[in-house]
Amino acid sequence: MRTTLTLLLFFCCQSLFAQSEISSSVQELRLSELRMTTLTQSQHLEMFDARDSLARAEHELNLFNSFGKAETEKSLRLDLLLEQDALDDSTEELEQLKIMYDRNNLADVTAQMVLNRAERNLQRQQISVELAQSEITKWVQLGMARAQADLDYDVTYAKLNIAYLEAEHTSSRVELSAEISDLKLFIAELRADSEDE
Repeated sequence: MRTTLTLLLFFCCQSLFAQSEISSSVQELRLSELRMTTLTQSQHLEMFDARDSLARAEHELNLFNSFGKAETEKSLRLDLLLEQDALDDSTEELEQLKIMYDRNNLADVTAQMVLNRAERNLQRQQISVELAQSEITKWVQLGMARAQADLDYDVTYAKLNIAYLEAEHTSSRVELSAEISDLKLFIAELRADSEDE
């Protein structure tokens, strides 16, 4: 009788343990399925952001190729024209001052001071013209290529990011799917074992 009670107690405990293990495994399965749902949703958001980044990078590259190169060069050439106009004005002003002071015979000190100021202004304008010409040269030889390379890099980076995310997402989903499948198989085995008893 004692043996029967012991066996009965043993089987009851084993049955309770099996039910507890099944319940725990089912909970773990539900958590894994929730993680899969969350993973899928977060991956959709990541891919949306990555594709948006690629679209923006390609748009910036297209704008640069369509308008940016030419507009920047036009703007620099306009700056050069404005500086050349200012240089022409300064040259003309200096010439007019020389003529005026020669005719009026003003005091030599005052005349020399005004002429020196006009000559300094003319020199500054000449430097401004040279700088504007230098800016055009730098843009054509370096700036345009650097800007193009930066935009090309942004597009390439965005494409590589998408490829990386796709690979990472596939790997994560496969790993989690395998975990879910293993849990389902384990639960099925536990249930089969508990039914056999």
